[in-house]
Order: sequence, then C-alpha cells, then structure tokens
Amino acid sequence: MFVLPQLAGGGFVDEVIRNLLLFIVLINPVSKIGVCFSLRNDMNKLELRRLAVRSNLIGLVTLVVFALAGTFIMRSLFQIEIYSLRLAGGAVLFMVGLHALQNGEFFEMKSGMNLQDISCVPIAMPLIAGPATITAAISKTAYYGPAPITVALFLAAGINLLVMVYSVRLGKFLDSWKLLGPLVRITGLFVAAIGADMMLNGLSQWMTAAHILGK
Repeated sequence: MFVLPQLAGGGFVDEVIRNLLLFIVLINPVSKIGVCFSLRNDMNKLELRRLAVRSNLIGLVTLVVFALAGTFIMRSLFQIEIYSLRLAGGAVLFMVGLHALQNGEFFEMKSGMNLQDISCVPIAMPLIAGPATITAAISKTAYYGPAPITVALFLAAGINLLVMVYSVRLGKFLDSWKLLGPLVRITGLFVAAIGADMMLNGLSQWMTAAHILGK
C-alpha cells in the first residue's frame, strides 16, 4: 500500500496527517479542476457550487460507511477478501491514471449526459469515492481504527470541496499559463503509480494467504 514517511510526534495527529495525504492523492482534487472547468459553459456559478457540495457529500458518506462497515460489507455480504478489492481498486486507479497521463484529462464529458446526475456519477463515484479510495478506507480503518480515518476523510473531502468551488478560477489561471494539461498528466503518473502499488500489495497478500492455506 502507499506508504508515507513517519511524522515527528506520532499519535493521533500523525495518523490523521498520514492518511489525509493519502486520501488527498486518491480523491485527487486536481482532476476536479478539469472537470468543473469543462462545465463552466453549461452551469452558472451557483449550479457549480451545488454540484460541488452534493458530489462531495455523497462521496464522503460513501467512504465513511465503507470505512466503518466495509469489512462486514465485503466479507459477510459479498464474501470478498480485502486483497481482492485492492487488486481491483488498484487496477481501476492505474487505468484512470494512465488515461490522464496519455490524454491530459481524468474525465471526458460525453454528449447526452444529464448535468444534474453527474454530481453522483461519475463525480461522487468513482472520481471521489472510487474503488481505490474505498479500498484504502477499509484497509486503513482496520489498521489505524475508525477515528483517525474518519477525521482524515472529512478533511480530504473538505479540501476537495474547496478546490471544486474555486475550480473555474484555478482552471482559468492554469490554462492561461498552459499548465493545466501538464499538471493533470503529472498527477496521472502518481495516480497510476499508487494503483500499481495497490495491485502489488494485494497480490502479495493473496500469495501469503494462499501459502498459509496450502500448508
């Protein structure tokens, strides 16, 4: 799994900051700049803000639910192991990052899309609460406990909301300096790397479980 260096001081704040940085990368506010910037001609400022609030609220609720009850949901209801979710989530994240790296965009607005519905799909899910982020919420809660992960998720969603609210201004500034495309591609590279790391981690856990069961 994506590992951040140990921060001085340790304790609850250290756990929150470590996981906050991870969730910021996975939620990826940079990708939302391009998405909201592309909608500036279809929505006014008030509609874009409502879109930002609604999508982040849906995404946050989804992530918190999986963080608190994800293990029960995956194992008891769907009978899926965490390493399988990491493999699948990592693969999805890798493809998203690869698409951004190659095309300079995380999301392509297609004709016929209902602008009122895109706050749920694809912005809330999977651009905010995607498979990789859900996987991280479940696995990190199992390791750190629910309190620091819940706080980290609220902070990450708040940062993402702030970026989305000011995305048109940020997009215009970055686009005027021809920086939006390169920034998205650089972010896509890191997202793809995190996805690859998740897949390798899931594969390692599967091999360990298979080895134990084979004994």
